Amino acid sequence: MKDDIADEKGNQVEKSAVFISRVFNPLYVTVPAVLAVALKVSSDILHGFLWWLLYITFSTLVPLIDLLIRMRLGKVGDFHVTKKEERTRPLLYNIGYMTIGVVLMALLGAPRAIVAAAVTSFFLVVISLLVNLRWKISLHAFGLFEIYTLLVLVFRSWSFVIYNGYILVMLAAVCWARIYLKKHTPAQVMAGALGGIGLPLVVFWAFGLL
Repeated sequence: MKDDIADEKGNQVEKSAVFISRVFNPLYVTVPAVLAVALKVSSDILHGFLWWLLYITFSTLVPLIDLLIRMRLGKVGDFHVTKKEERTRPLLYNIGYMTIGVVLMALLGAPRAIVAAAVTSFFLVVISLLVNLRWKISLHAFGLFEIYTLLVLVFRSWSFVIYNGYILVMLAAVCWARIYLKKHTPAQVMAGALGGIGLPLVVFWAFGLL
């Protein structure tokens, strides 16, 4: 009886970890986060939505469609691309998609903060690809901490700081989930978190936005 209760609790914890990993996938979180950034730095709401749409198309929508097609064809085992050896080709294609997005935003005169955010995401994928050749970094931690740092850099206001506690709880929950599900080691999650914080700082500094 005790073993059954323990197994049931274990299943519930595992289901919670899977739920957290799926809901807070960086591909999803990027959508509202970039919208907030675009509206904040654009001259008006219409331009904000247009820059957001351009950003999301090449950094989220097209890569997501690419991933779903690969899953359908059996070239990728799961949505989170857990196996290291399956990550290289999708990451290479993502670099191509994001290059198109960055070039278009630069040519069309997007606000520097939007272009800087796109360049940050571009280098995140490049770094992930290079690391993946020898090791396995947590893309959840890398992507989510990058998004969080971008929001901090763009908003820089007490109104945003109020919500930081909720965001930090979400980040901690995702890191726990990836480790609990044995998708990553603590070192891989920590490396992703540190990279997600450091990369936007470097790019925004290079753009003169710090």
